Amino acid sequence: FIRQIAEIGKSEEMNLGDIVFTVGSPLGYDYRGSLTSGVLSGKDRLVSISVSGSNNNDWVMRVLQIDASINPGNSGGPLLNVNGEVIGVCSMKLVDDDIEGMGFAIPIEYAMSHVESLEHNEKIKWPILGIGMTNVTDSATLSKNNIKVPNNIKEGVVITSIKEGTGAAKSDLKKGDIITKINGRKVKDSAYLRYEIYQHQSGDVIELTYI
Repeated sequence: FIRQIAEIGKSEEMNLGDIVFTVGSPLGYDYRGSLTSGVLSGKDRLVSISVSGSNNNDWVMRVLQIDASINPGNSGGPLLNVNGEVIGVCSMKLVDDDIEGMGFAIPIEYAMSHVESLEHNEKIKWPILGIGMTNVTDSATLSKNNIKVPNNIKEGVVITSIKEGTGAAKSDLKKGDIITKINGRKVKDSAYLRYEIYQHQSGDVIELTYI
């Protein structure tokens, strides 16, 4: 048995319908090394996820969509092209009685962008805007902060506070403002705002559109 290091491919070069494979341990150790196959069903899918106990969408991930079978134990395993190159990291799937064959993987380009920091035992540093925020649809939090949002506004992020010493504190932003875009890209809710912010580095200058 010869152990080899997996080669890194490029998900950007994949086309819809290309054959893909996954390797993992679905349901645990007894099924280690299981191989499944399928096709690349979609690219650049934006999927919203919530953390435990949250009533809102907290994060947005840009992922590859696949129809290859993935189960608990596949997460963190490789998504491979027909040449055996790793093009993604299996992450999650949608589970519902009416859904079948909708799995997702983190593009390898994104995963590899943080490898050097992790190999050197460094923390991954994320930029911050410097605001407390909630969604325009979160009526309970808005009421608690004595903020009123016009009924005709259905999307956006409401600022509930400004943190001292941050970029937001140096801007014209204030409590009650509603952020609708970052660098011209629409911000539907706080999950999308985080996604757009995390495409930048600390110290970058960004342009906000707000009400």
